[in-house]
Amino acid sequence: MMLMVTRSMAMSKNSIENIEPEFRSTFNPLVDEAGFLVNQDDISCQEITGKSLLILRTSEDSKKNIKAAKDIFNIELPGTLQMTTGNADLKCFWISPDEFWVSLNSPQMNQIEEKFVKLPLGVSITDNSAAYGTLEFKGPKTNEFLSRWMSYDLEGALTDGKAVSTTFGQAPVFVYRDKKNVFMMVRHSFSHYVSGLIKDSAKRI
Repeated sequence: MMLMVTRSMAMSKNSIENIEPEFRSTFNPLVDEAGFLVNQDDISCQEITGKSLLILRTSEDSKKNIKAAKDIFNIELPGTLQMTTGNADLKCFWISPDEFWVSLNSPQMNQIEEKFVKLPLGVSITDNSAAYGTLEFKGPKTNEFLSRWMSYDLEGALTDGKAVSTTFGQAPVFVYRDKKNVFMMVRHSFSHYVSGLIKDSAKRI
């Protein structure tokens, strides 16, 4: 189920129900009990849980967009192929000139939803949490491991704070680097395909 909020929609505190969402793994049954697809000495791949993903679509008025990001998320909009980080591990990713993704801890949603009434005209927010799962890759062989199925130059181009859309095998994915670790967002419809490629790479690394 997707939630879309625009300025024309009236919302009140009484209309927002504090419902604790039930988490369902994108990568079951291939992950272990701790959420790992791969857990080796030099490379690990673990599903990240407890996150919500919002799509922020902006207007032609840059001042409105900057204000909306600040008022609702207390964050600055990133530049092209970049991400910005806010409080409590909130992250904002550039997708296109008029689209940004916001990743946040799911418990923050109740606080954020109360601010949707501040959306200026032409700006919209869609809850896309149910569409994607996120994997975190750690270890000295991360770049070598992922480059087997990814054409993007992880070693030279995916620097800290960089966020790009690319492919993993034949699957469209979104990847970013936060410090030394690489994160990959995968659509649910491609999760088992991507998991299979990751499992295959683990056998060959």
